[in-house]
Amino acid sequence: MADEKRAANDPLKNAEPNPRLTEFSKSPEPWTEIAKMEWGGDRTMASTIQALIMDADVSQYPGLEKKLLAVLDDKNCTDVARDFVCRMLRLIGTPACVPALAKLLENEKSADVARYALQTIPGFEVDAALRAALTILKGKTKAGLIGTISARGDRDAQAAIKAIAADSSEPADVRDAAALAVATAGGAQ
Repeated sequence: MADEKRAANDPLKNAEPNPRLTEFSKSPEPWTEIAKMEWGGDRTMASTIQALIMDADVSQYPGLEKKLLAVLDDKNCTDVARDFVCRMLRLIGTPACVPALAKLLENEKSADVARYALQTIPGFEVDAALRAALTILKGKTKAGLIGTISARGDRDAQAAIKAIAADSSEPADVRDAAALAVATAGGAQ
C-alpha cells in the first residue's frame, strides 16, 4: 500500500511497508515502561535505559536527566522505578535534579535512595537539601544521612551534627553516626 503523505518524487512513495519497521514501531516506550517496574518483573526497559546512559556522551546527560526526572514525576512511578531512576541520577545527575530528590529525602521510605543519588552530585544545592533533611529524618535513615553529609565534607553542617551527637534524645545509632562524622571532619580540617 502506498503512502499518500510522501512527496511525488520520493522513490519510496509506492513501496510496500517494511514489516520489520512496522513491528519495531509497536515496541513500548522505555521511558514510560520503567515507571511501572516491579520487583521480579521484566527489566528489559531498565536495561535499555541503563545502556543509553552508560553509552551517552556527556553532552547528552541533560536530556537524559530530564527524562529520568519525568519518570520520577509520573503518578504511576513505582518504588522499584524510583530506586532505578535514583541510581541512574547518581551517574549523571546535576543540581537540576536536586528539587526532585530533596522531596524524596522527606520520606523515610525513599530517603536512602535519594541520598545515594545526591551524594555524588556536586553543588551547594545538594548540601542544603541534605542539611534540611536532618530536621526531618529519624533513626537509621537519619544516621545514613549523617554519613552522606560527612562523605560530602559539608563543613556548614558541622554545628548541627555536633548538636545531634550531644543530644541524648537521639537514638544511639544516630548519635554514634554524628560523633563519627564530627571526628572525621576534625581530622580533615
